[in-house]
Amino acid sequence: MKRALAISCIALTGLLAPAATPSCQAYDVGEYLRINGFLSQGYIESSGNNYLGDSLNGSFQLNEFGLTVNSAVTDNLRLGLQLLSRDLGAEGNNDVLIDWAMADYRWQDWLGIRLGKVKLPIGLYNQGRDSDFLRPMVFLPQSIYDEGKRTLVVAAVGGSLYGNVSLGRSGDLEYQAYYGSVDFRSDSGQARGMEQLAARIARQRHLGTVDDLEADNLYVYGGSLIYNPPLDGLRAGVSYFTGQTDFDFDVGGVEGDAQGTMKDFVVLSLEYAMGKWHTATEYTEQTADREVFGADILGGRSQGGYVQLCYHLLDQVGMSVMYDVFYADKQDHDGSSLVAQGQPDYLGWRKDLGVGLHWEVNSQWLVKAEYHEVDGAALQLTIFNPEGVERNWSYFVLKTSFNF
Repeated sequence: MKRALAISCIALTGLLAPAATPSCQAYDVGEYLRINGFLSQGYIESSGNNYLGDSLNGSFQLNEFGLTVNSAVTDNLRLGLQLLSRDLGAEGNNDVLIDWAMADYRWQDWLGIRLGKVKLPIGLYNQGRDSDFLRPMVFLPQSIYDEGKRTLVVAAVGGSLYGNVSLGRSGDLEYQAYYGSVDFRSDSGQARGMEQLAARIARQRHLGTVDDLEADNLYVYGGSLIYNPPLDGLRAGVSYFTGQTDFDFDVGGVEGDAQGTMKDFVVLSLEYAMGKWHTATEYTEQTADREVFGADILGGRSQGGYVQLCYHLLDQVGMSVMYDVFYADKQDHDGSSLVAQGQPDYLGWRKDLGVGLHWEVNSQWLVKAEYHEVDGAALQLTIFNPEGVERNWSYFVLKTSFNF
């Protein structure tokens, strides 16, 4: 019944869109100021496991609202910010936050500087991950763009250098380099994962209950290179990210601490678009060190990647197929080390086969529907299923979005 209601509501929204939508996509306030934004509402339902919240019985806790203000002060200087409110299960809770805010001065094509809360170039799509119109499916592939890490990787308070270097007949090269710190929310998936790890170790040592967790990011830095060869529609990239976060909490009435360091997060990317076809593939490896109660927690180097293919059946209707794989330990694909620790082997991997349709009702309205079959429970699925996880599960998502 709940799924039928979601389908009816979202489909009706799409049908009413052409009559309700004004012809413009942004509002110019004076000569130098532009305001635009987006809002979306989704529905997610899963079988076997909760995913990103309480989804087993269906959930409407999948919404976003963004308001963006941009000002071209001069030909070289731009100012902008985006306010974002989102709700994704236990994360966000519709708090209104500054998603990014920066001054952008471009001196030459090959050199520009951004200061403020700057977006981070991880993979090909991280900087545009808030816009449904920039991706064919509801969620970006989780092996690269894990929703549990969004708070850590979406933007940082600091600065970045960027530019485009012409290579003549060989194409051009885009680069970005950044340094800063992150406003790390305690309701984020990564913070909750650290709290869960600390609680498990505290139980093993009979230390008491872990609560009142606070996270303090010390730094993040990294960069990206994207090569645009002379072949239209093709681009290839590599990006790097690293950061360190301290966690403070109470355990049994006594102060405790933990530390998480993402030593390196490397992504290799390739994208090609031709006519009605669009294909993308990315590969990642990550190494993270964790320290809880002064003891190092052993962890391997994770590995993941995906292939995604999109075909436009009609000018406004597209179909997507994606296969996304993640291994918690590159050297332990079958999870044998987890079994030795008394845990299920399938906590060591996540294999996601998804199919989806998206309908661009017009230039401002978009409706998406997709279905995923998943094998494995990696990427912190235990956060949403404290009573235990199942190996084979699925989820279904509907979402409609509006840009103005």
